[in-house]
Amino acid sequence: MAITEYDAAWYYEPVRAARLPVWTQLSFCLPASIRRQAKATGTYRLQTDGRYHAPGWARAQRPAAVLDDGRVCPPAVRGLMAMFPAPYRLLEHHAVLLRDRLQDDLERLKPLINEIQAEHRLSRTWRVSAMDALALALAARDAAGHDLVDATILDALPHRPSGVTAVLNKAGLLAPDIEHGVAVLPHARRARPQPQPRSCDDCLSWGRNHICEACRYWRHTYADQRGCCSRCGAGPLPLRNGRCRDCTRQRRQLGPDADASTWRQLRFAGPSLVNDSATRRELHADRPELSPPAILEGQATIFEVERDWRPLAGALLPAPLPPVKSLLADFARYTSENRWDRSVHESSARILRVAATWLGADTVFREDDLRALHRVFGSLGRVRGLVAFLDQRGQLVASSPRRSRDEAFAQRTIAALPPRISDEIGTWVGVLRGASRPHHRVTDYATLRRYLIYLAKPLADWTTRYTTLRQVTEADITAAFTAVKGPRAHERAVAVRSLFRALKHAKLVFVDPTRGLHITRQELLPTTLAPDRLAGLLETSSNPATRLVLALVALHATSGTDLRNLVLSDVLLTRQQLLFRRPHGRHVVHLDDTTAALLHAWLRYRHQRWPRTVNSHLLVTQQTANSTDPISADYVSRRFAPAGLTLRAVRADRILDEARETEDPVHLVRVFGISITTAMKYIHTAHPHRGGPIPR
Repeated sequence: MAITEYDAAWYYEPVRAARLPVWTQLSFCLPASIRRQAKATGTYRLQTDGRYHAPGWARAQRPAAVLDDGRVCPPAVRGLMAMFPAPYRLLEHHAVLLRDRLQDDLERLKPLINEIQAEHRLSRTWRVSAMDALALALAARDAAGHDLVDATILDALPHRPSGVTAVLNKAGLLAPDIEHGVAVLPHARRARPQPQPRSCDDCLSWGRNHICEACRYWRHTYADQRGCCSRCGAGPLPLRNGRCRDCTRQRRQLGPDADASTWRQLRFAGPSLVNDSATRRELHADRPELSPPAILEGQATIFEVERDWRPLAGALLPAPLPPVKSLLADFARYTSENRWDRSVHESSARILRVAATWLGADTVFREDDLRALHRVFGSLGRVRGLVAFLDQRGQLVASSPRRSRDEAFAQRTIAALPPRISDEIGTWVGVLRGASRPHHRVTDYATLRRYLIYLAKPLADWTTRYTTLRQVTEADITAAFTAVKGPRAHERAVAVRSLFRALKHAKLVFVDPTRGLHITRQELLPTTLAPDRLAGLLETSSNPATRLVLALVALHATSGTDLRNLVLSDVLLTRQQLLFRRPHGRHVVHLDDTTAALLHAWLRYRHQRWPRTVNSHLLVTQQTANSTDPISADYVSRRFAPAGLTLRAVRADRILDEARETEDPVHLVRVFGISITTAMKYIHTAHPHRGGPIPR
């Protein structure tokens, strides 16, 4: 009764309270007719909300939590060097005891935590775990007397949530660790202790199991032939021709003369033992500290052969030469200046170390070799950052241009068709790509991929009945159009008409079967958005690039293609203008004060984040900052996802809003740089009383 009603010491800590003197409340002995309902004892009770809570009298007597325990990671004098490194032992409950001490530091990191949480769409549970991990990391930093968080501190965390390294890196609190980046393989979790080596019972080889894999297979194969070996006398063991596995292997390697001796060669059981870092140091204790590269300086190449880097995946590399160390130090400074993530730096430094150790630090590296190493080691991130670093140093031979996914799709689709039809489709692709019409506009492979998708079913039907597209009639074309409805019919009509017009131009068909055929389609009018959906659009993100993209689209109806192709030379800060270069001309956007302020904020952030980037585009990311490529179209469209909108809907709403204020389509052409046909569509939508059909 005392435990369940008033004694909080027994309620929260029954083991400790059992050793203390206690008092009990005198009670009345009630008659048997009056019964009390029994209550469950324990730390928690099930309440009406379905959760377990402590009772009110116990919560009122709960001792106050200690939020700044001086025994946990006491701060040391800054700059004080330790005589010998001591291992960190950080536990989960230590974070609760440090929150008051590091309140100011955690408040400064909250904007970065919010940014990482919004960017990767992480849960509230991740936020709590990240705050605890950051508190432990900062407390261990203060206890070591350092200004920055060392990599060994992060490895000692009880559980490191994803994104903690990125928060410290963005805040400039992560110390660069060159040796750790080039000497340790990248890892995602703390290494588990390896089992102790032991000897195989049959062959006495040094491994981790009582019997190695080879001997296990030998036992299974020769289980019925057991006895003592006729050469070494060991046994009973599985035998083949009277000899054990070791003696059989030595006879195969040394010849029949080995039967005259009885010694056995001790071996290591399998390649897995070499992966153990502690064992590797013992096995290679007598190796030289420095090893020259495999290819000597000045050695000429007779012919180029694609290298197979797979044997180096589990090999132990020699200690790097001074030129290799200098190259790795330059790469560490480069990644630090560009604020690379630590895990990406480690994986790229591993690739660079392998390539420089094998080929030499002063050689010119092939991009194909770096990409092959990236596939072998399964490194994080992309290799183009390392390629950009070597390209700036003049130590890179670029690979041949790779085919895009759309071009590869087109070639695969054409190759799967019958031979004669495949040649005709290839001719059509060549005509659209400008092979026979050099002054004609070239069609990109993305459009060709869509055309081939629209033509998939008609071509599948024609290839079963015809051997050439010359046999296709107007009835076949009409059947292909009527097989689908709505926008699909118009899309198929555009692709089929393009195909036969190109074949007629190349004189591969006598008559164009699509001539004179027309497909009507339903014209979709632009729609407006509710005002409440656009309210507070800029407040949905704190990222400068995202805010600039939202402002340019919502206020100036900028398209995603214009944003991707915008370069720094097209930004006229003194005039508050942006110059968009398009295939059909140029368009100048006059910025308002809000957009101009967001543009200045992004330029300052861009220079602070990537001061040495060679990318001339206005919008860059962590991936494109190390190259000259524009941002992806998906990056621009994802900026509107947190608000539940799309770029196309926001842009159409802005143009439609301007069309309501004027009936002049020329005004829309001048303000937004759209075509007169598109401008008339918006004018007819905003002013339906104006007569006439909507232009197509």
